[in-house]
Amino acid sequence: MKKLSMTFAAILTITLGFAQTEKDTTNIMLGDKQILVIEPKTDKDSLNSVSVNSNDSIYDESTDKYTLTHWDGIDLGVNMLLTKNGSMTMDSASQWLDLDYSRSFSWRFNIFEEKIRFYKDYVGLIVGAGLTYNSYGLKNNVRVFTEDSSATYAVTIPDTLMTFSKNKLRATYVNVPVMLEFNTSDDNDKSFHLAAGVIGGWKMGSISKQKWESNGEKHQYRNKADYNFSPFTLDATARLGYRNFTVFATYGLTPLFQKNKGPEVYPVTVGFQIVPF
Repeated sequence: MKKLSMTFAAILTITLGFAQTEKDTTNIMLGDKQILVIEPKTDKDSLNSVSVNSNDSIYDESTDKYTLTHWDGIDLGVNMLLTKNGSMTMDSASQWLDLDYSRSFSWRFNIFEEKIRFYKDYVGLIVGAGLTYNSYGLKNNVRVFTEDSSATYAVTIPDTLMTFSKNKLRATYVNVPVMLEFNTSDDNDKSFHLAAGVIGGWKMGSISKQKWESNGEKHQYRNKADYNFSPFTLDATARLGYRNFTVFATYGLTPLFQKNKGPEVYPVTVGFQIVPF
């Protein structure tokens, strides 16, 4: 019985002697003896012990590469035409090109970009690629023709014969921009951005579309033709914005039509980015 009492006392002493002196150390008291059990540190413990300075800046190129460039995305703009004198008023020979701005849209799908950094994300050169669909809604009741690819002209259609509810020319381009971009911060949530440069283009195709109604029946005319649009284009461009909001403008350095094959007018587009990638 005496031995049983001593054994029970020893067990009780050991149990009460357990204490955690540190996260990885166990202290066992056995009578007047002290036993320390030290657990080895794991990789997780080592990671948890690493201190991080909140002022440190960790640069992740794979993340910031597209965060602080502002070309990728879908742009929507309004197309305008200027004469060689910079006027929006056409002369008598070019009045068939008077535009209905509610139908003169530019859809731009900017699908690729690459940034060459000169100084972190503050200054860099942007190159890329995209597709542009430029529609020119014609205000007048005219039909556009080409004559043996030597000229583009329009014939007025009498209202008594038909009245067009939709009348437009559309040209499709592949675009390649080269722009110098500036950001005021390397944090996109605080950054104003400005980019300026040029956009080169190649015309993929062009088409005219017309819709009208006669005697209660709906009619449609659609014609794919060259219309003597300039096959290669060059536009000056600027993009300005804050965070992911961007407005843009382009000005044609080359005329809409080939030289001496159509009115000498220059395309201008003003718009904004509706979907940034």
